[in-house]
Amino acid sequence: MKDQTAELSKYFASYHRWECPEARTSSTHCQIFGTKDGPLLRKRQTNRVLFYAGCFNSPHFGQLSFLRRAFEGTHDINVIAAVILPLDSHGLRSKRRVNGQDLILSKSDRVRLWRSDARILPEWWVYDGTVNEWDIIRDKVEEAIERDGFDFQFVAMSGPDHISRFKTYSGWSWSCFETVTSDAGRHSDLVKPDGSLYTLSGGFSP
Repeated sequence: MKDQTAELSKYFASYHRWECPEARTSSTHCQIFGTKDGPLLRKRQTNRVLFYAGCFNSPHFGQLSFLRRAFEGTHDINVIAAVILPLDSHGLRSKRRVNGQDLILSKSDRVRLWRSDARILPEWWVYDGTVNEWDIIRDKVEEAIERDGFDFQFVAMSGPDHISRFKTYSGWSWSCFETVTSDAGRHSDLVKPDGSLYTLSGGFSP
């Protein structure tokens, strides 16, 4: 049965170490998950990992609640971990011009705030590289996992400010075929009065 499982962290750590020069001088830089026995990939199932990208300037309780509810509510589809990606600083500057924000936290500050929150779960990894670096690492991780015989995919997380009945949804986000949304922290217009869900325009059903 040994070959039927594998530690997810070893795949991330291998390519994160290759990508990040700081890893050469820090033994803890590439620690991925918060426990020694991290999430396990298993054969004969689709192993899913939530992918949560955002500005997080600064990370707040609503975002953490959104991720926690999504993570705890998707174990039935074999979600075993989550990756959090704070966007690059130039994206925040563009958003500031639109929204009139004065405060811009550096990427390292936003990563630190996520990692230092006592409520973060050990199965979550806050990625500290750039978006371009993530794209490279993601491709390599997916290829390595599939080469070892595991079925694996990322699932994007997108809040009600991006997914609603009155917005166009392509079904494709951050190169993910599946998306999870939730009304934790923000009202969603996808929920009918009886508790069931509306079908999105384009035929996307819950």
